[in-house]
Amino acid sequence: MASKVPSDQFLLYCFEGAREPLESTVRRLRIRSAGIEVLGLRIAEVPFGLERPHWTAMDPGTDTISVHPEPRTWQECLDAVASSFERQVDPRHTVWHLHLYPNVSGAPACDGPSLVAVLQLSHAAADGTLAARTARELFGTQPVPSRPVTPTAPPAPLAAAVAALTLPVRVVRMARAGIRARRDALRLEEHTASGSVPPPARSRALTTLDVAPTDRTDLRTIVLPKSALQFADTSITVTALTAISVALQRFLGDSDDASADLAAEVTVARTAAVGARNNFGNVGVGLFSAEPDLRTRSRLVAADLAERRARAGHPVTLTARASQNETERHVPAFLAAWGVAQFDPTAVPPTVTGNTVVSSVSRGTADLTLGGGPVRFTAGFPALSPAMSLTHGVHGIGDTVAISVTSNRAAVPDPDRYETLLRDGLDDVRAALS
Repeated sequence: MASKVPSDQFLLYCFEGAREPLESTVRRLRIRSAGIEVLGLRIAEVPFGLERPHWTAMDPGTDTISVHPEPRTWQECLDAVASSFERQVDPRHTVWHLHLYPNVSGAPACDGPSLVAVLQLSHAAADGTLAARTARELFGTQPVPSRPVTPTAPPAPLAAAVAALTLPVRVVRMARAGIRARRDALRLEEHTASGSVPPPARSRALTTLDVAPTDRTDLRTIVLPKSALQFADTSITVTALTAISVALQRFLGDSDDASADLAAEVTVARTAAVGARNNFGNVGVGLFSAEPDLRTRSRLVAADLAERRARAGHPVTLTARASQNETERHVPAFLAAWGVAQFDPTAVPPTVTGNTVVSSVSRGTADLTLGGGPVRFTAGFPALSPAMSLTHGVHGIGDTVAISVTSNRAAVPDPDRYETLLRDGLDDVRAALS
């Protein structure tokens, strides 16, 4: 699907006061990357769709780390990262690329020059949690454990023979799994109707935000201490969602969408499945912009998010999802490839799960270093999609949280104005909650 919709992750880490020679830093990164499992993968395809693509081991090449030595301001660094969105990695060659910006001035939470590292990682190789763990292995000081040997793809002729012999068996298994999936889906509907499982989120109408990113893409970040976003009865994610609701309400202003029933697609972690590298789902969470009292609004957002998590984690839901996944696993490779080929990224959906994306990930303690400088903050930039030109990242490390904005001028012609609205929204929500 990455060939249809760009989905690379960009994990940004800002290190202050790096003193080590850059050549030594790059050398150490190359050595560490060679021992990290995720960074030692690539995708091997089988010709003619006779078998599904396989993960295979590879040695990271010398072209996986790029140094951009030119002096840059913080905003110029973000602009450079935004331009990298146009150069997605090819996971058939490598799943990652590391960009180093060693001469950045004016970065948030930093008093002096900074070294900014941006790990670009194929989403096929890792979800946000696994990507953060990979970055910790790359920028950490602990020894990297020996990389397990990843099975390689069988030779193409052998794969073709195996696929031909097992096709009838796969079709039978797919049919049986499909019957089970339908049964479990009906069971989920029954439990939903009875009230024992929370209902699914409602779809929302399209707004001016829900357009294809056909213009320039911009990045902005707001770096704050964790204490400014976390309150006794309100999580960082809920505080951010409430502030985003305020910013969107003011951004839409007097437009026809000002009174829209807005929602956000929020990433929710799932129980790790065996062999799966992405264990999360997106759920629609209402933003309740019609509620004027921000304390009440935050409670409504928190309750809706809790309900979505409860549905996603309910045993009946998990069983239905497992049955669906089992059915998909038995779909013959050529049919799966055909299905992807039919996907039209330009098609406009009639409704959306959310009008923006909010991806919230904790990246652990602030014990990472690069070039001898300590990490000050980390940020992330969820990808834009054919029906969404504004996304948000909420990423914490240690006692610092960065709220990031990825926008395209097709929907947000003035990214500085939206950043100001979001900062004001954060101020208003903090005042209401504290």
